[in-house]
Amino acid sequence: MPTTRFDLTHPPFDLLTMAEASALSASADILYFSDEQEILACGSPVDALYMVMKGLVREMSGEDIVGVYREHETFDCRALATGKTVHRFVAHEEVLLCAFPAREVLVLTEKNSLFGAYFFATVADKLGQLARSRDRREWQSLFAVKISDAGFRAPIFADGTDTIAHAARHMAEHRRRSIFVRDGFATGIFTTGDFCHIVANGISNQAPLRQCAQFSLQCCEKDDYLFSALLLMTRHNIHRIVVTDSGQPVGVLALIDLLSYFSNHSLSIARQLEAALTFADLQAAMRDMESLVTTLVTQGIKTPQLARLVQVLNTQLMARLWQMTATPAVFAGSSLLALGSEGRGEQILKTDQDNALILAEGLDDKEVEHSANLFTEHMLQLGFPPCPGGMMINQSLWRHTVDGWGRMLRQWAGSAQGEGLMRLTIFLDAEPVSGPAAWLAACRQALREAVRDDAAWFSRLALAIEQFPTRKVESGFWRQLLNREVRALLDIKKAGIFPVVHGVRVLALEAGVDVPNTFDRLEALTSRNILEKPLADDLAESLAFLMRLRLDAGLEMLRRGAPLSNEVDTASLSTLDKDLLQDALQVVRRFKRMVTQRYGLDRF
Repeated sequence: MPTTRFDLTHPPFDLLTMAEASALSASADILYFSDEQEILACGSPVDALYMVMKGLVREMSGEDIVGVYREHETFDCRALATGKTVHRFVAHEEVLLCAFPAREVLVLTEKNSLFGAYFFATVADKLGQLARSRDRREWQSLFAVKISDAGFRAPIFADGTDTIAHAARHMAEHRRRSIFVRDGFATGIFTTGDFCHIVANGISNQAPLRQCAQFSLQCCEKDDYLFSALLLMTRHNIHRIVVTDSGQPVGVLALIDLLSYFSNHSLSIARQLEAALTFADLQAAMRDMESLVTTLVTQGIKTPQLARLVQVLNTQLMARLWQMTATPAVFAGSSLLALGSEGRGEQILKTDQDNALILAEGLDDKEVEHSANLFTEHMLQLGFPPCPGGMMINQSLWRHTVDGWGRMLRQWAGSAQGEGLMRLTIFLDAEPVSGPAAWLAACRQALREAVRDDAAWFSRLALAIEQFPTRKVESGFWRQLLNREVRALLDIKKAGIFPVVHGVRVLALEAGVDVPNTFDRLEALTSRNILEKPLADDLAESLAFLMRLRLDAGLEMLRRGAPLSNEVDTASLSTLDKDLLQDALQVVRRFKRMVTQRYGLDRF
């Protein structure tokens, strides 16, 4: 069995075979640097990949610290791809380095594709491939399985003119609980559940099948992920969906098929919420949701997918709570909205509650206020902290009729101050929880009409991307990493999540993109050639990674019983996660430069 002279069990060397690691180890040299001695000058050629064996190394851009490397961590991976360094590297204290010859490393990048990806892949590839391989899971979960992989039932067909009795015999013969119905150019479905309607309404079994078939189908493409089918069933509270191939029905995926892959009961939570009669029932469902999140994180679900699932369940919970707390008149005459990260479908843990109400004309103000206060109070009891900015329905600012919202949005759009403009952008992320969706559509139309068609207006709107200066936010935690005695805390929202979310939001508003989710906005901006695909891919993967770091840190806070925050202790991250974090923050800086140039923010 080949052996190595050095510990090569850390990234990127853990991607090598034992024979490759042994050969690379045999070619290495050991170098010593005294405290504050320069290791690499800015712009110098690189002939080795360095691994810290002892001490600390600072990466410097001018006078700013942009990286810190501890034992088992490597630098400068990027320089091997470009040929020279872009920053200075300095020993922070006495340092021992293991230097692997560049020629040997580059040979391995050609032989070992994963090892090569560490150096030459795009940020999106690195975050996508290497982050997935960090735990080396050897199994496929529900969230990596496609519908075609899981299997579905081949279709049987009947004609719309066939009788109900004929369809029943056909279904019994094939032992099916559903049958597709062709009626001209339309295709529908008839299921065993429809027999309740037939019996209850005294419909003859000789009636044509088209009379009872459902022609509004819930469908997923056969190459969609099984997760998409789960989400659709959960959202619509149904037991089966139609599987299509290029839009044409090719089968049925039943709940029993899906449950063979899924054992974490998100659908049962949805039914639990639907059946909830008391606040205690909602509290029980909330506890099950928290357990579900922990389970799915350990099973490797991607953070954006988990956020979408949580959004669906939270929406059902809030809708049920609003029905419980509002008076019948207020519930019937209102549309409850989720705002912020909840509206975008990007919130997993309960960081705060952002919501608003659209009201029908003529409701009693006192009745509305009482209902809104009761809802907010119960949301707090469910564990949703209050919004620091007061964006909650117990505040009259966030309760209006459609016409009232139109006036408010126009007022915010005309505001010269940042607060009004930020409120406007927050409303961009609204999603309906209950009530008529058409009311929100009318408000969105009023918002579009309120938007000014001039560059200066969008520049003021985009200026919030500089609310948390990158240099100031990042320099603090890099300096903390130099002190082994303290936690190196990084506010992940300020450093990365907010700049990406807000920058993409402003670009989407300018382009007339109505979807609230950041990942969907990135796809839309790419399709309209507003963002180049490589940058959009990097942004999507970087945002997903930053959300995952925040989620991991949040779950640890919950485990310790500590209050939730956006801070991540970077000193506790693995070597790989530190490297990916540095890559992700570089993408954020690149995006901020693009937004700054597009909107001329350097003039402010």
